[in-house]
Amino acid sequence: MTTVKKVFSFYALPLYVMVRPFSGFYSMKYEKQGSLKLAFFNFLMVCISVSFMNQYSSIVVNQRNPRTINSLVEFATLTGALILFCVSNWAVTSLTDGEGRFKDIVMMMCYAMTPIVLSFIPMTIISNVLTVDEGAFYFMVVSVAIFWFMVLVFAGLVTIHNYSASKAVTTILLTFVALLIIVFLITLLLTLWQQLTLFIRSLYTEIVFRV
Repeated sequence: MTTVKKVFSFYALPLYVMVRPFSGFYSMKYEKQGSLKLAFFNFLMVCISVSFMNQYSSIVVNQRNPRTINSLVEFATLTGALILFCVSNWAVTSLTDGEGRFKDIVMMMCYAMTPIVLSFIPMTIISNVLTVDEGAFYFMVVSVAIFWFMVLVFAGLVTIHNYSASKAVTTILLTFVALLIIVFLITLLLTLWQQLTLFIRSLYTEIVFRV
């Protein structure tokens, strides 16, 4: 029983955020509850949950070939998406009088993922006993978890940046615009670097053959 209490004590804030997001995120930011360690643990659990779902869901609900799934690639993709969103939101809110620090944004995003942590693994296990007709139940629960996550993110942005609902919506839209710009710039830089590398390699080969 003591172990169970310790687990609930450790995970109390993410669970509280699920049912009372505004109060929970207020406690996280202004009362200094929670920690980056817990946030990163929650994110790690999300990565494990997504990988577990993609590999072990029943063929009734999952058409992907488990042999083609790379957990490290999925982890890198989720980590990259989290970093890009947090950086974009921090950049936008810094210009729109947002009160949240980068640390607050990261913690908020990780805590908001709790519905995914609590639903994906159980639904993956359940999917292996569902029939084709019952597959709709699986998709319904997964969709609710993802929608709940988005609601928590919205509530978190409103709370940590001290925004109104309308300003939070505008900021989210600007965040995605900034994210696309960052992705475009990264892609452009990688392309230029690849071209520069090919040019240097070709130049080196030409010099070697002429000498």
